[in-house]
Amino acid sequence: MINSLKTFLILWIVFLFTGNAFALVHPEREQGHFRIADSSGLNFIHFRVTAYDSVSVTSFENADTHVDNEFVGRLRYLGKLGSDFTFNGLIQVANDKTNRDIPPHFYDPYDGFPYNRQSGSNRTWDIFRLSMKYDLPFVSLMAGIDYLQMGVAKRNHVILRGDESRFRPWQDSSFRLQIPAPTPYFGYEFKVGPLSYSQYAAKLYHEKDLGKYMHTHRLELDLPFDIQFGLSEVILYGSTTEPAGSNLNHDGDSTGREFEWSYVIPFIPYAFEEHFHGDKDNNALAFDLSVKTLRNWEFYGELLWDDMKSPTDMFDDSWWGNKWAASVGVETKQKLGDFSLTWNFEYTRIEPWVYSHHKGSGYNYTSYGEGLGSDLGPNASEIYSSLLLEWKILALKLHASSVAKDSAFGSSFFDIHMPDSPIDKEFLNDLTTKKYLEVGFELSVFPTSFLWARMAGMLYREDYEGYRLEGSAGLSW
Repeated sequence: MINSLKTFLILWIVFLFTGNAFALVHPEREQGHFRIADSSGLNFIHFRVTAYDSVSVTSFENADTHVDNEFVGRLRYLGKLGSDFTFNGLIQVANDKTNRDIPPHFYDPYDGFPYNRQSGSNRTWDIFRLSMKYDLPFVSLMAGIDYLQMGVAKRNHVILRGDESRFRPWQDSSFRLQIPAPTPYFGYEFKVGPLSYSQYAAKLYHEKDLGKYMHTHRLELDLPFDIQFGLSEVILYGSTTEPAGSNLNHDGDSTGREFEWSYVIPFIPYAFEEHFHGDKDNNALAFDLSVKTLRNWEFYGELLWDDMKSPTDMFDDSWWGNKWAASVGVETKQKLGDFSLTWNFEYTRIEPWVYSHHKGSGYNYTSYGEGLGSDLGPNASEIYSSLLLEWKILALKLHASSVAKDSAFGSSFFDIHMPDSPIDKEFLNDLTTKKYLEVGFELSVFPTSFLWARMAGMLYREDYEGYRLEGSAGLSW
């Protein structure tokens, strides 16, 4: 691990003094130098190979200092077959070394993303993703195993976060791979003028051999003055994972669920279909809005209605089932000579019990133990701001955030509200809430179209006192 850190620092110094003025495009985002194509040029595949080494040092008061080293090899490929079929995929293998104790993983999804324990301080793991799309005259067909993302937020998506993942201080005490997992899916998309409609059916995972499923659909409308409005629905269901008799809710005992094909039919609100299936699934409604009327400015917001008595009772804390989450923010991008500047401000609030369900883990908003919405989970808030400055081969990002996360009942994805549980709720109870301030920087350099390096540091104060340092260097070709 020490050798990896020395290698990173040497590469960083070399990059700073030998780089040329290339556009600030991450090498991994380019098509790649390897290409296979036929004589017509209509059928082709691009390959891009990446290898990088990274090291992080995390230290908090009253806790051991953790040093983590990761080496990653990654193959990206994208292509087109004919004029209508496109695909984009990734295969990655990783080798982690750490001074933590790594226990065995028995491939139970509720224990997080799977890995292979090589020794007490070494593990390997792999991940893959593929998205495919076939365009027909009136509809696009989509399938693959990938991440689904919905909403317009920049920091905390409260609807579906896709592959977004970031470090939170409470993760330092865990050995788990706390990253979202891709999901198998199929779907389709219709477009009529300024209106588009998309729908997906996906397989989720919580316990081996027990089915868990998610369906989403979304209406998106492009309005005048560069305004975009989105309306989405998400519904989840699955086989009961809790032991028989442990859930005291009248509809919470052991039941098996299969894939409900009627949710695949387009243009029908899930709220109506759920009644058709016996009103036993976890349905959520979401709205999002993006306003770019002012040049170089975007004002945006997301609102998730997980459950509530009525819209007028949204802010009534006397009923635990008034569950909602929201992210609102503003972002501007400005060009100042050779400099490109991006500033973002975002506020997120997630009420207690959001993403959870009274029937347990077969119905909550998780897959492989990670939340499908914001990684903050229920009963949390964040105020976040960042400033990104790009110049020639360099990118410098400064950020600051204030986070509050409760640990009281109703603050976990996996909490189950029972008949004898309190019927009211309290947002961020002072006695059980932990708060922290985070300030940090991220410096990246892209000296050529195939080399890159990154260094980052975060400082934490209040209930979490400590720091985290990160460094990485890579080659893409």
